[in-house]
Amino acid sequence: MRAFITGASSGIGRELAFQLAELNYDLILVARRYERLEEIKKQITNRDVIIIQSDLNDPDQLSALFKQLKSYEIDLFINNAGFGKVGDSIEIDTSQEIKMIELNIISLHALTKFAIQHMHKGKIVNISSLAAYLPTPKLASYAATKSYVTNYSMALDYELKKLKVPIKVLSVAPGPIKTEFGKVAGVNQKMKGMDVKKCVKKMIKGIENNKKVIVPGFKMKLLKFILHFIPRRWVLASAYKIQNKK
Repeated sequence: MRAFITGASSGIGRELAFQLAELNYDLILVARRYERLEEIKKQITNRDVIIIQSDLNDPDQLSALFKQLKSYEIDLFINNAGFGKVGDSIEIDTSQEIKMIELNIISLHALTKFAIQHMHKGKIVNISSLAAYLPTPKLASYAATKSYVTNYSMALDYELKKLKVPIKVLSVAPGPIKTEFGKVAGVNQKMKGMDVKKCVKKMIKGIENNKKVIVPGFKMKLLKFILHFIPRRWVLASAYKIQNKK
């Protein structure tokens, strides 16, 4: 079995590499920071690990990645790369927001379509966020990109099921996780995040059980459920208050 992971140099992607290696997956790891990928490869000695440096925001590098991947049979295709920016949208640099939209949506979409065309069977896992389920002031663009990821994944999975294509498309919607997200987003996270090892363990269990949407952790599952019953204006006010503390 072979797993492909984008954004594999840190956080969820990095931990996925280690835990999937323990489950006897060979790996193809992709990220911009090649030296970090090299460190991971040195530590995983029990499986075949291929590392590829690629900036998924660059169309030429994305096309080159597709050509490289055609040589490999992939069973588990994980689109993990993404980032967010916290702040009032009118103050965030527009070029940064567009770069985020290109990575979180356009590159993920292109990679997903490639996986469907390339894989004979298996699973595609798109990493979304619990923010997909609520408009989030001061994280407006990021939450919107994750809403796209979740809805696209669910609809695509249904299409493939109807077409009898033996590929499942799952999405993961974690809440706050102890990763570099806050650093990249430009904030100090106030909410206590879930340990990344625990989060990934729950993610993998959900993947094995073919859960359409995987929400790691009981508290986040409960929050997702409660959101269906709270008036939207209260959700917006609460989300703004939480993000404004960062």
